[in-house]
Amino acid sequence: MSKPEDKDIPPFEEPRSKVCTSCGNEKPIEAFAKNQFGKNNRILRRPVCRDCYPKIIKINPDEKKAYEVKFPRPKIGDEFTCPICHRKKIRRFQNDVVLDHSHIDGSVRGWVCSSCNTSIGKFYDDPNILQRAIDWIRSKGNFFKTIILLIINW
Repeated sequence: MSKPEDKDIPPFEEPRSKVCTSCGNEKPIEAFAKNQFGKNNRILRRPVCRDCYPKIIKINPDEKKAYEVKFPRPKIGDEFTCPICHRKKIRRFQNDVVLDHSHIDGSVRGWVCSSCNTSIGKFYDDPNILQRAIDWIRSKGNFFKTIILLIINW
């Protein structure tokens, strides 16, 4: 099967509204700051609206500076092993290794890969939610493993 040409891919249309992950209100897309650009110059916006964004606990700048002196960010081209997922990767982009911090007090936790940092954020930095996710995976994984073993041994 042939790969579609770029001209065959319809242009991305930004939605007109979005729900803020902080206040839960649906707001016009312009209420969310541009965060970065994705593939084909797709605009990605922050998950939190402009009204709520200043209320988010950000990384402590003094602690960040001190941490970066003691533990510098790996340079582009260097190998990095994420302390969470243990994946080894060669740094290619500025944001593929990020300085994780607590959203409760702004304290630095350390360098992690961007995937793990995003995942922690999607679980709202809540160990209880993370534990429920772990329990869910374990319970469902064991269920499917049991079914497969039953089928194999039928």
